[in-house]
Amino acid sequence: MDIFKKISQNQLFKVTSLSSFSILIRLITGFLSSKVIAYFVGPSGMALMGNLRSFTSLLESVGTLGIQNGVLQNVAKNHQDRVKLNYFVRLIFWTLLFFSLLISTVLIFGNSYFGKMIFNRQSEYNFILNFVAFFLPFQVFHLFFVTVLNGFSYYKKVTLISIYGYIASLLTSFVFIWFYGVFGALVSISITSFLLFLFSSFYFFKEFSFGIIFKRIQIDFSVLKGLIPFGIMSLFTAVLTPVLYIFIRNLIAKEVSIEASGWFEAMQRISGFYFMFISTLVSFYFLPELIKTSSEHEKLAITTKFFKQVIPVFLITLIGVYFCKDFIIKLLLTSDFYQVRELFVWQLVGDFFKAMSLILGIRFYVIKDLKGYLLTESISFLVFFVASWFWIPIYGAIGAVISYAATYVVYFLALVVYFRKVIFKA
Repeated sequence: MDIFKKISQNQLFKVTSLSSFSILIRLITGFLSSKVIAYFVGPSGMALMGNLRSFTSLLESVGTLGIQNGVLQNVAKNHQDRVKLNYFVRLIFWTLLFFSLLISTVLIFGNSYFGKMIFNRQSEYNFILNFVAFFLPFQVFHLFFVTVLNGFSYYKKVTLISIYGYIASLLTSFVFIWFYGVFGALVSISITSFLLFLFSSFYFFKEFSFGIIFKRIQIDFSVLKGLIPFGIMSLFTAVLTPVLYIFIRNLIAKEVSIEASGWFEAMQRISGFYFMFISTLVSFYFLPELIKTSSEHEKLAITTKFFKQVIPVFLITLIGVYFCKDFIIKLLLTSDFYQVRELFVWQLVGDFFKAMSLILGIRFYVIKDLKGYLLTESISFLVFFVASWFWIPIYGAIGAVISYAATYVVYFLALVVYFRKVIFKA
């Protein structure tokens, strides 16, 4: 089979166009949201929002058991066997419901404990974690529904859900911040998850009726066992990453100020805008196509195609971002965030190597190489932690982004070394 017949230019263009439109909407809503947050809550409020977002991300990952890529693979491979697929989706639905409710219960009873870690001992914000606990199951199911739809390659539906979510998030954030300031900003994070659930459930239940989902089920642990490698790989990263970022923000606040921590968070928000181009293509197109291929030759061809067609465009984007950094800060933030301009160069270097690492690293999920994944990820987390612990006290927020860049340079080199036989065999 000619792989380039399977992955036609028109197909890639179609997915890229859909992704680009979604990204455009995300950029517009993100710009407006960042401006509102910067104006009404300032650097200190943005730092608290960053910590809460990281913590919420951690809970979502644990709530989904880290099996999203495993679900994606099963749906992509079995979408024509409806009996088998219906059972699989029903089993995962009830499994996620149980664990998400369990986590919500733990969060409610551990309110004060988790609050100290997230809000820098500002206990007046602890009650917000009750909102997070209540809405967590909805966010877990939203992620599950989108993963299933993505497994069907329903790019348009997934894109529409994203667009609806971006607009709803903007409006919710604006209303709550306008009336309640920092409190409203923090609460809006949880409210948005429920709106996302409404959008994704609309399309999901068109594919799987209530009768299918609520039909009596006998648990087959062999099905869940097959998802364990995906769960371990995803949870390893999804748990450690938010914890590490909370540590970094708190360290910056301790060594410099909470405002400096807000500058670092602002840089991460800006980075998230342009990095969507890569992450969206990898999630919606690259990973599903790798899963569908059987031969090593095809996997290598898809990977090479991505490097040649996507990375150069992304590099040009990064260069443009660097030269427009002052304009971007003025557009998205306020004068209180002027120091963010000093963080751009190292952030952009890190994002370039992160993009290349993402394309190589996704291979671990496809071939279920748990050992290699844990080894390379452990290296990256260790480098990030040690570098941040050493450089932040010296350079402040700049030390955090220097550590970020160093981490992804080392991580990319580690991936190249690990996959050297596959990469260089041609």
